[in-house]
Amino acid sequence: MKIVKGFFCSFWVILPFIALYIGACAIATFIENDYGTSVANVVVYKSWWFNLLHIYFIIALITTLFYSKPWKKKRYANTLLHLSFIVIIVGAGITRFFGFEGMMHIREGEASSSITVSEPTLNIMAMQDQKREFFFLQIPLIASSKFNPKKESVSFFGKDLILKDFDVKKVSEDKRDDTLAISLQAEYDGIYQTFHLVGGKNSDLKFDKGFFKDTQIFMSWGSRNVALPFQIKLNKFELERYAGSNSPSSYASEVEVLDEDGRVIMPYRIFMNNVLDFKGYRFYQSSYDNDEKGTVLSVNKDPGKNITYLGYAMLILGAFGSFFGASGRFSILTRYLHTQKIAIFLAFVLPVCFLFQESYASEVSQVDFQDKVQFIKNFKEKSLKHTKEFSTIQLQNISGRVEPIDTIANNVVHKITKKDNFMGMSNAQMFLGMMLYSDIWRDLKIIYVNDKQIKKIIGLDSKEDYASFSDFFSDKLGYKLNNFVEEANRIDPAKRDMFEKNLLKVDERVSLAYSIFSGSFLRIFPMQEGNKWLDPIGIAQQAKPEVVHQVSRLLRDFFVGFDEGLVSGKWDKLDGAIANIKTYQKEYGGDIYLPDKRIKAEILLNQSNFFNKLILPYIVLGFLLFCSVLFCIIKDKKLFSWLGRSFYALMLICVLIHTFGLALRWYVSEHSPWSNAYESMLYIAWASAFAGVVFFRKYNLALSASMFLAGISLFVANLGFMDPQITPLVPVLKSYWLNIHVSIITASYGFLGLCFVLGVISLVLFNFRRVGFERIDQSILSLCALNEISMIFGIMMLTVGNFLGGVWANESWGRYWSWDSKETWALISIGVYAIILHLRFLGIQKMPYIFSLASVIGFYSILMTYFGVNYYLSGMHSYAAGDPLPIPMFVYFFVAITILLGIFAYFKSDLKSQY
Repeated sequence: MKIVKGFFCSFWVILPFIALYIGACAIATFIENDYGTSVANVVVYKSWWFNLLHIYFIIALITTLFYSKPWKKKRYANTLLHLSFIVIIVGAGITRFFGFEGMMHIREGEASSSITVSEPTLNIMAMQDQKREFFFLQIPLIASSKFNPKKESVSFFGKDLILKDFDVKKVSEDKRDDTLAISLQAEYDGIYQTFHLVGGKNSDLKFDKGFFKDTQIFMSWGSRNVALPFQIKLNKFELERYAGSNSPSSYASEVEVLDEDGRVIMPYRIFMNNVLDFKGYRFYQSSYDNDEKGTVLSVNKDPGKNITYLGYAMLILGAFGSFFGASGRFSILTRYLHTQKIAIFLAFVLPVCFLFQESYASEVSQVDFQDKVQFIKNFKEKSLKHTKEFSTIQLQNISGRVEPIDTIANNVVHKITKKDNFMGMSNAQMFLGMMLYSDIWRDLKIIYVNDKQIKKIIGLDSKEDYASFSDFFSDKLGYKLNNFVEEANRIDPAKRDMFEKNLLKVDERVSLAYSIFSGSFLRIFPMQEGNKWLDPIGIAQQAKPEVVHQVSRLLRDFFVGFDEGLVSGKWDKLDGAIANIKTYQKEYGGDIYLPDKRIKAEILLNQSNFFNKLILPYIVLGFLLFCSVLFCIIKDKKLFSWLGRSFYALMLICVLIHTFGLALRWYVSEHSPWSNAYESMLYIAWASAFAGVVFFRKYNLALSASMFLAGISLFVANLGFMDPQITPLVPVLKSYWLNIHVSIITASYGFLGLCFVLGVISLVLFNFRRVGFERIDQSILSLCALNEISMIFGIMMLTVGNFLGGVWANESWGRYWSWDSKETWALISIGVYAIILHLRFLGIQKMPYIFSLASVIGFYSILMTYFGVNYYLSGMHSYAAGDPLPIPMFVYFFVAITILLGIFAYFKSDLKSQY
């Protein structure tokens, strides 16, 4: 009994097993990326030893609860929380071994009563004297692998069929194609035969047959069909696209459920996030035929779903209740903090804000205007007011979204020049000038070039950072970068050097400039039929003659009005032309024409640039507060209460502005502002700052850390590798479960990022420890308590958010857990922080040091979950991902800093925990 207790109840055993589990999951994500999902399933996710780990965790949870008896200490929430994992694992096990999923393809007007099971099986049929017996053997087969079975046996007509000598090869080098060529030897009734099979998931079954005396045996490898006790008939398939775009907005199947005799039981409309439940089967809208006359439904039979959902409910209740239990860890830490006092003294405020201010006054002198200086000066001074009115004209971008010209002008001109207000002009002025007076703007140095080799190729002086559009072309060579760009595009993104990356960025700027010059961005004229808007050239090519004439008149009035305004200062014609264009848009724009308040809101969002302007205040406030805390700890000074309140008020103002900016983006985009990498970084920054001013307002070190983290998060969001543009949602993201899942899980990153910063601060303070400075020790212990509180918040939200993501996935496409890289790394992060929070049960000395260092190291799992999966691994979260990229330099910097902090702090780490 003592051995059993030690094996299942000792954290010296349990924590290494958790580490083994999450390590296996991490390796599996890379196996999946390099070799495909089927290989990862065979090697890790569906292997016997991985299943054994789940059984171990169930037993360990049960025995630990039995021996610790937390309910006797009134830790009911803690008990419920840990019991929930047992229920979840059991439910998942039932799904794993007794459930199945498949696909059903139906054409309009037809009915189907069978589904094709997703997982390929070895399908065997034996015939003897007109009798037939079937067996579907589920065995893991992967190409050229030692993991393939040595021998399998099944029984037909009272005799064993022995299968051995499996030789498995991939048919295609594409890792997404799981078609296999299989050779195996079969022994039956003393006779040996070799079978050659080719097949895979959802492929047509191709049988090979063998003769064994009076018995014929047929084999195939592929997905089998399962008959249903009812039929599904497709009456009509409907596909809606975003206006003016080929991107699907939503798609739906109008179906009828028929009994076996063809009688209608019920009609139903299946679409994304709206599931048909019938007799234990769930039907989800998955895909459709190219001609849009057929549908593909995902079908799921999951006997473990309700058990798993019960576990999720227990998890949420347990996590929520753990914050209120009087004897819980959260309450213990909170009571400890109430006994500690951290004084703050603000010595001085450095005018840091001015260090980062950029002056654009020198730009004009850097640009060679030649004889066009006077025109540009005249254009800049006279056109600003009327350009603002021009920027309110609505435009349909390439993805089909309708937005003000101000939005596309901001996005495109900033990409070209890498600045706002370039040459003292607004982005809308630059956009309009380039479009109307392309002959002048082609010779202006407005395209940012920062690579010496590119400068040499186009003949630009090495000291200049801007080239004109004309610099990139010559009569003999044409586009000077053409050959270099083609070569760079053929190189794997992860293997491109700095020159090739800069080259592609410059090429994009040149292409954007050309698009402005040619007017192709000016998609301001809605077709009189449909929701597509066209640019002037598109109108000339596709519209009726009378429409072409009408649009030509509108454009002519606009151009003439603008010219007349520049020359004479009379802008009446231009104002009238803009009003006429808006009238035309309102008349033919239909439902997608935006009301004025939406246009004003989007322009406010563009012009205010909240998220960029908040970077400096967040970082400065956080940095100054941290320095002040450090100073007061060493000098034992206290902060004047009025000054502390003023400092907090400034932070609160920043958070309120941030909140308003997010709400405004939500209103403008018509979806929650966390649907892509850029938006989720904005939300992480907000969650961090919000946590500081709401939960840690009395703990100044935590408050400073939260502000600093918010500023860094916004800084990362604005580095340039995340696209800030507002884009339409893909259909699967249109779910209220998405809002719940992403908001909770992304907010958890803010709390766990705060743990990282608090851990760094603690490690820094370890270096200041000395005899007679007990306040430093008290500050470290307080920081560790705050760190643990933040970590509890973070891991609870991460866990709940991750499993709610399972609910979203199950309600969207019928699978609440698929070992996708994103969800797997979220699970890994949960495991990492679970280990960190349970380290205290090991009874190790120097626990404050170990916990602080672990909280810093643990955050790298979050970085991998958030950035690494999106940019380095494949998976279903590809709608938020980009091309694979080299590891950024800042990662190496953080790793080096972590190692150095850990080493230096170790020499003064002999501090014991007091709680």
